[in-house]
Parts: sequence; C-alpha cells; structure tokens
Amino acid sequence: MVRHMKTKLLIKAATLGLIVTCALPPLSASSVVAARPDGLSEPDALKPIPSARQRSGATILEVQKALSEMGYYLGDIDGHLNRETEAAVRIYQQTMGQKIDGQITRQLWDLLNNAVQVRGLLKRLDKARQSGKDKARAALLSHSATRDLIRDNTKERADPTRNVEACFANPTVRCLLAESRESVKAVFKPELRDWALGEILVAQARAGLSERAMNTAAGIRDPRLIVVALRDIAQALASTGIRDEALEAVKIIPDGEKRAEALSQIAQIYARQGDHMGVRAAADALLSMIEELDPPSKQIPFKMNMALVLHQAKSPIRTAQLLQESEVQARTLIDETQRSFGLRHIATTLAGLGRPQEALTLLSKVSTTADREPVLVAIAKAMADNGDPALALTTAADINPRYRATVLSHIAYAQAQSTGTEALEQTLELASQSIDKIKLPYARSFARSRLALTISRIGDLKNPLPDSKLPSHTTYYFRASQLAAKIEDNRLRAYTLWSIGQKQRRAGDPDGAKATETLANDATGEIKSRLSRVWMFADLAAQSARIGDTQMAWDAFNRGLQVGKTIDNAWGRSRALAKLAQTLIELVAPGQGQEEVSYEQ
Repeated sequence: MVRHMKTKLLIKAATLGLIVTCALPPLSASSVVAARPDGLSEPDALKPIPSARQRSGATILEVQKALSEMGYYLGDIDGHLNRETEAAVRIYQQTMGQKIDGQITRQLWDLLNNAVQVRGLLKRLDKARQSGKDKARAALLSHSATRDLIRDNTKERADPTRNVEACFANPTVRCLLAESRESVKAVFKPELRDWALGEILVAQARAGLSERAMNTAAGIRDPRLIVVALRDIAQALASTGIRDEALEAVKIIPDGEKRAEALSQIAQIYARQGDHMGVRAAADALLSMIEELDPPSKQIPFKMNMALVLHQAKSPIRTAQLLQESEVQARTLIDETQRSFGLRHIATTLAGLGRPQEALTLLSKVSTTADREPVLVAIAKAMADNGDPALALTTAADINPRYRATVLSHIAYAQAQSTGTEALEQTLELASQSIDKIKLPYARSFARSRLALTISRIGDLKNPLPDSKLPSHTTYYFRASQLAAKIEDNRLRAYTLWSIGQKQRRAGDPDGAKATETLANDATGEIKSRLSRVWMFADLAAQSARIGDTQMAWDAFNRGLQVGKTIDNAWGRSRALAKLAQTLIELVAPGQGQEEVSYEQ
C-alpha cells in the first residue's frame, strides 16, 4: 500500500514538471564537458551502471538527492539503487524524452546535475531580488509595461480564448512571454523547440520570474544548451549590478571554455560600468580556472582580453604581468601554429593598449598569414588613435581589402578629429575603393555599412576642427544615407539606414531623417523574414535605450511589435515575442555596461 501511494505521488510530481535545465540556440557538435558519475572513466561514461540491487554508493546517493529535489523521488536517500529509485529514474527519463530503462548513465547524470544546480541558482537569484539587492527590479516596477512582475503568479494558466490583441495593444513583459510560451507548444521539432524555450527562459530569468523559468526549462531536452543560457543570465546579472550572483551563475557552467568566455564578458561589463572591484573579482575567477583549458594556446586569448580590461580598470601591474607571462607561454609552445596563434593575440593586445611599435616587433614572430592580418588591423587602428594617421595609412595598405575598408573607416574618423578636410576626404575615397575590390557580397555589404556609419559619426562631431572647414553635419548624414542605400544585403541596408535616421533626428534634422527613414522602410519591406525584421527593430530599440534616447527606443520597439503580431509561424512567433519581451525590459531598465548592439554581426 505504501509503495503504491509513493508511485502515485511520483506520477503526480512528474506531471508538475518540476525540473530544470537551461538552453539557448543549439551549440556546435562539440558537447559540454560535464561531471560524470563517480568511478566512471571517459570510455565508460555512456554505459549504464550495473543493475539496481547490485549497486550502491556516492553516485546513487547524489542521484537520489537530485530526484528528490525535483519531486521525482520520495524514498529513503541511502545510496542504494532500489525499486523506488529505478521508478523515479524511469519517470524522469520519460519526461525528458530519454530511453526509458531505469539505468543511470553519464547522460542522465549530466541532466540531473545541471538541473539541480540551475534550480539552486534561480532560487538564489529570486532571494536576492526579494531582499532588494536588484536595483533594476525597482526600475521594472516603476513602469506599466513591467509593473506586473512584482508578483510571479504561478497559478496562472493559459486561456485558449484569451484576447491576443489586448497584449499587442498594451504590451507587458508577462503577456508577451505568455504568448511566446503558448506559441512554442506548436513547435514539434525538438531542436527548434529547445531553441525557442531557451530564449523564453533567459527573458524570464532577467524579469525575475524564477518559478516560470523553472517550468519553461522543464521542457528543454538538450543539456548542452545550458552553457549558453547560463552565460547570458550571468551577463544580464552583471549588467544590473548583482556582482556576487553573476559570478555564482558562472561557477556552474560545466564547460571550461564557455565559463572563461562568460567571465571575460562580465569583466568587460564591469569595466564599462567603472566597477574596478568587479573587474578584479572576474579576473581572479578567470585566472584561477584558466589552466583547465587545453591546448594551452586557448588560454592566451582569455588572458589578453583580461589584460585589456584590467588596463581599463587601472591595474597596470597585473596587466604587465599577464603580458609577460603570456609571451613566455606562447614562445615555449612547440607547435608552430599554436605559437603563432598565441603571439598574434599578444601583439593585438599590445596594439589595443596603444603600443603599436611593440606590436610590430612581435609581429615578425607571427608566422601564419591568417594570424598576421588581425594584428595589422589592430596596429593600424592604434596608430590612428595615437595621432599618426599617415603611418596608419601606410600599414593599412598591406591589409586585405576585405578588412582594409573598415580600418580606413576608423582612420577617417580619427582624422575628422585631428586633421584637415583634404586628408579626410582622401581616406574616405580610399575606403570606398577598397570596398569595390571585395569579392564576397556580404563582406562588401558589411564594409559599406561600416563606412556609412562612420560618415554619420563624423556628422555627429559637428565641425570639431579648428579651421571649421568641414561641411555641415547634415551633409555628412546625407552622404551616409546615400552610401547606405547602396548596400546589397537587405538586412544590413535597413539596419544602417534606420541607425542613420535616428542620428539625424537626434541632431535636429527632421527633414533629413524623414528621407532616410523612407529608404529604411523600403529596405525593411525587402527583408523576407519577418523574424529578422523584429530582431532588427529590437536591437535598434535596445541600442537607443542604452544611450538614453527613450523616444527613439520606444519607436523602434513599437515597429518591431507591429511586425511581430503578423508572424503566424509558431517557431518564429515564439522567438519574436520572447525577443520583444527582453527588449521591453531593456527599455525600462537598460543593461548598463552592455556593449553596443551590432545587429549586422
């Protein structure tokens, strides 16, 4: 009788879906390096543990704890693989779409281990918010679009007769996510479903809807996707100032390389915020685990990224130590390809630190062409920034046209602040000529977009030169829009034109803005994917919000919303609404320290 009651309770618990894994868009074929059951060697990782009543130990104990935490197991936690444990494993396997055999394998343990750790993370985040540590939370509660996030009413159920139009008329984060969640129910391909659920999950975690995030994650089957979700959640936490929780989120990322990526990005966010203590904490965390990365050449790019951030955080001694240690490490690498790769990143960092001559010296030790190109790009930009555009132009002449055009755009902007009009115009012409030599259509479109945006940035300067001979800023905006109109790729053309139009409005040029926006609207209509249109407007809105242009941000958001409501494909609709929900949060509480949005990248 007792066992029968337990089985009924287990089945009831399974229907509640109280499990958690995390996801975002599918990763590459390489799988995550996760913890494996005690005593299992790598070749045996996917083999089942021997039959139930023949196995006991620490692994079984941990499995029982995990199943108990998620409501699947109500028996004794004693480390014995008994019938109740087997039954709980079977129910869990059925829920996750796994082979139902009651066996404990590496794959099962990965799922359980990730689920328990992420569940704990979401609980800690919720506790932090409730105790008032999340400043962004207060901002969210101050606006009608996000005010209903004050309560996470987990008893809400989807209403098939709901009025969808009401949400589009007065959008809130909660209703957009609810509509997104309903749409994903009609996505039947597991990989596409996981993709959409992952984006919903990040939005829910960002909004503080921890319980709903747990329920959403219960439907995600691919444990590898947890890596991207945790990285994005950690970045969101860092941007809202929850330093301790951001670093906690990183700790449970099972893949060393992805964990290093997250720490590097978090450090950059702290640097932009001026949080030097946060930078040092992220640096300490990264350097304490960097030796996990293999081969050793993989360690150098992360060290160099951190060196740049530490330099920004006024830590010259640590910056110098990282440079010196990394150069020694790179020079001792036996494999020539790895050695060239490592030295390339050190030389690029030296250029980024404003030391182009040292970078040039080290460049002679970089043996492969693929590694030399990015170093030359960084050196030429550094020379321009250091006030030596002539030397920068000489260096740029040796760069492949595909990258040279972007470098020349950078040099032109530096010249607009320091030299005469004639030199500036010559550089802009050289950039245009380089673009014409690019063979790949998208690469050509990208370079033209960079040049058009650079010309619009020159317009932002409003005649900074002493001789005041630069044309009116409205002239530069007009030139930028005319150049952008020639971009071949529809998405890049539309994004660039909308960006220039926003600049014109901010500069007080409504007539010019109207003309540019007409071109932008036409380009938008030529984008075949409505999901791509939503993504573009959402990124434009987020970018405007981060620079404090509230009106422009809401205008872009509303354009995206109008496109989103017309999407009838379930997968596209779900992703579009989840993106709009995240953007709505960004409009109310912009992610401070986040880098500029680059839709075209």
